[in-house]
Amino acid sequence: MQLFPLSDPRSFGIPVLASGLIITLVMVLLSTKWMNSEPVITKVPKHINARLVQAKKAVPKKTIKKPKKKPVAKKAIAKKNVVKPKKAVVDKKKAKKIPIKKVAPTKPKPAPKPLPLPDTDLFSALEEEEKQNDLANLLNEELLLDKANKDQEAIMSYSGKIRALIESVWRHPPSAKHDDEVTLRIFLVPTGEVTEVQLVESSGNAALDRSAEQAVWKVAQFPVPKDLVLFEKEFRKFKLKLQPSTARL
Repeated sequence: MQLFPLSDPRSFGIPVLASGLIITLVMVLLSTKWMNSEPVITKVPKHINARLVQAKKAVPKKTIKKPKKKPVAKKAIAKKNVVKPKKAVVDKKKAKKIPIKKVAPTKPKPAPKPLPLPDTDLFSALEEEEKQNDLANLLNEELLLDKANKDQEAIMSYSGKIRALIESVWRHPPSAKHDDEVTLRIFLVPTGEVTEVQLVESSGNAALDRSAEQAVWKVAQFPVPKDLVLFEKEFRKFKLKLQPSTARL
């Protein structure tokens, strides 16, 4: 016995077979599409930064109407009713007289005197002034020269006194010679007292040099000029040359 008799028209073999073929075909198609299908990429739109803005309502502009100027009515002038003003009558007798002040006339300023032109008197005055200046300069020169001479005399005088005082107390050694010479630098104060003694040039004899220094210290105080300018210039510190003139050799 056949399961699906094809020759029998009442059998369901043909429809069942056809439906099975259709189903298998559909399955095959679906399976192939499922295997070959690629993943679908959906693009996400970028975020848009936006903010809410409240829109202002449009305000209608107010139209200002200009007031119309009223026509000015012309004043009617009645020529007939115009009354001319009467002239005021002034009584000359009753009118007060206004006093008028008299202004004193101003005296004109005197014109400046013209400067005198240079003449012989002016030149003679200039010559006389030059002569007086020359005389004054000559007198100043003579005074300065006189003072310099007096200062030089004072220097020589005080230097001689200082030398005489030193020689009066100087005890030179027996080995000294009369032509030996020693040079000292002496420091004084305005009262004439000795503050320091220095040997500037030796005589070659140490004993003679030492005895000369001792003689200065022995005097201790010398006469000096009272003029401080001359003292500061010549006797604050000065050099003095000494020779043992009383030596035998």
